[in-house]
Amino acid sequence: MTPLLRIVVLIACTATATLAWAGKPTESTPAAIAAIAESTNAILQGDSRRAVRALAAVPKEDFQDKDALYRACMLARHADVPLFATDAIADEFVRQILRDYQDYWWHAMKAPARRAELEAALLATLRDRLGADAADALDMDAIEPILQGQLLARGYHAQPGRTLPLRELMLWRRQETRPYTVELPEGPYTVRVELLDDFASRGWTAYGRCERGSAGGWATAEALYAVMPSYTEGLDSEAFQVVFLGHETQHFADQNAFPDLAAWELEYRAKLVELALAQEVSAKRLATMTTARSDDTDSPHTYANKRVVADLTARLGVAPDQVSIARLQRAARDQLFEDTRRRKAAQAR
Repeated sequence: MTPLLRIVVLIACTATATLAWAGKPTESTPAAIAAIAESTNAILQGDSRRAVRALAAVPKEDFQDKDALYRACMLARHADVPLFATDAIADEFVRQILRDYQDYWWHAMKAPARRAELEAALLATLRDRLGADAADALDMDAIEPILQGQLLARGYHAQPGRTLPLRELMLWRRQETRPYTVELPEGPYTVRVELLDDFASRGWTAYGRCERGSAGGWATAEALYAVMPSYTEGLDSEAFQVVFLGHETQHFADQNAFPDLAAWELEYRAKLVELALAQEVSAKRLATMTTARSDDTDSPHTYANKRVVADLTARLGVAPDQVSIARLQRAARDQLFEDTRRRKAAQAR
């Protein structure tokens, strides 16, 4: 099944300090780190102009090592003409399809008000590329299964759909199936997990951020899908066990228990699960939620971040980054349980 809307977990790479030597600065300044966080926030809302403004406002000397490379890539990728990241694909058809999507992503992030128009143009382009098979496809939801079939015939698995606010295309060549039983705060849940690797595209959130971060996976009604390049620390790490398995299994459980939840509500509950379970990555995940917030429900991750931080602040009486991990875990768990009780009571009425 091709879902119209994919609920994803986003993995963001953040600036880290390195050892200083010979008096040379090897750590980006606080202003640079803040600019990177703002650029991430902007891209997740589909706004590259805002991302570039944030990075360009801070002198390039403030950015070190991988942060400097990121700034340079972002200023080039989102400049005056689209830049494509498709050279590694040998198959001409697959390469051209990905270029079509990257062209759409580039323009849609440059001009968010034109998203609908640009999506219609992408549909017309795909109809031409796919030929007679797609002649009767009237919208993206109709053409995507045809696209998936033609890509699979060339050796590429594809996940289209929509990762709000843009149409999506992820491409990979290797896939392995494993079962997992995940201990969620509200009880164990058994899921099928597809481990995906050898990627040609990790989607628009990766393209928009110069591959600094991407969707780490997603959930459908049938299974969870893990983007393995996001989990370099291995399958026993909290990044995989909590940020992916815990987060996405909660989506899986919620889609069965509360099928009418909005995308941001699914993200809200899954983010609470992350904070209820995490220890090693807790501060990093909370920092991402704190810096990437918005009032836009069409950006479900950033809107859910805002709601999580606000509700935990109200429950704790202080900002959630001012308490111990144990206290944060309890608060997140209690907030999740309260949200579940409220939803079950609403269902019973």
